[in-house]
Amino acid sequence: MAVAENILALAQEAMERQQCSRLDMVRVEYGALAGIVPESLHFSFEALIRDTPHEGARLELVCIPLRLRCAFCGTSFGGEGQEALWQPCPSCGEEFGHTVEQGKELILSRIQAS
Repeated sequence: MAVAENILALAQEAMERQQCSRLDMVRVEYGALAGIVPESLHFSFEALIRDTPHEGARLELVCIPLRLRCAFCGTSFGGEGQEALWQPCPSCGEEFGHTVEQGKELILSRIQAS
């Protein structure tokens, strides 16, 4: 719920700057490790916009896949979910010490309002 509240607050600030009054769509990009549960975020967003001028606005969620870099050979690799954290490096086989390059993000990437 707190994430949905923050998304709506950021959208509201942007709408005020552009003198818009109705939110039509919000796109959020989130990393595989960001702790976002899409169904919960959709539910919270819908609950918060119910009976407001923004009712009916769409929430688009885009998952950013996990990308790791092997600390031993420098190979960049990844996967779709958290399970990729435990994959061995495809180049050297090392299982530990990988650095997360991508997958922790939470980005409000697009707002459509009128």
